[in-house]
Formats: sequence, C-alpha cells, structure tokens
Amino acid sequence: MGSGPLREAVVSELRTRAQRGDTPAEIATWLIQELGSPTSFQIIIYWREAFDTSIPVLKNAYDWVGLGDGGTLSDDALNQMLSPLVVRPHDTEWVQYPDGSWRSR
Repeated sequence: MGSGPLREAVVSELRTRAQRGDTPAEIATWLIQELGSPTSFQIIIYWREAFDTSIPVLKNAYDWVGLGDGGTLSDDALNQMLSPLVVRPHDTEWVQYPDGSWRSR
C-alpha cells in the first residue's frame, strides 16, 4: 500500500463483506491478505474508513492472533469485540500532509 491514498475498491469490498454477513475476523483476514503485510496503522486506517469502530476498540484488537504478532485474542473474541460492524458513509476525504501522512477531514 505504501504511503499513498486509500484504495477505494478495498474500502468498498470491506463494506460489502460486512453487509453480506462476513465476521470481523474474516474481513480482517481478507484485508491483511489484500494489502500484503500491512502495518497495524494501515489496517486501522482502512478499517476506520469502512466502519464506525472507535480507536480504543481497535487498539484492543491489536492482540488478535490473526495479525501474526504473537497475540492471544481468538477469532471469536475479535468478532465479539468488533460486532456489530457499522458501515461508515462514503463521504470521508483523505488529504496528504507535508510530512507525508494521510488524514481524514
């Protein structure tokens, strides 16, 4: 993914998967595979663009075994933590700042 803008097709697919009933763990697994070795920050950015999940809840999800970092949180626990997934509206605009970071406004 690099430091470039979000791929809207990926965000759209996240929303579609939630609307068809995929679990948060299934969606997160797909996202990780789609992005190819993403950082936790990249996962959060995509997740927050697609879903109305708070940052504190996502920080707790860092312990999920699916991230491959030695976490202890099971798929079932992640699903319970992140459910229900509330899809965000499509109106967020992302801007790249001079320091190279991307932020919504």
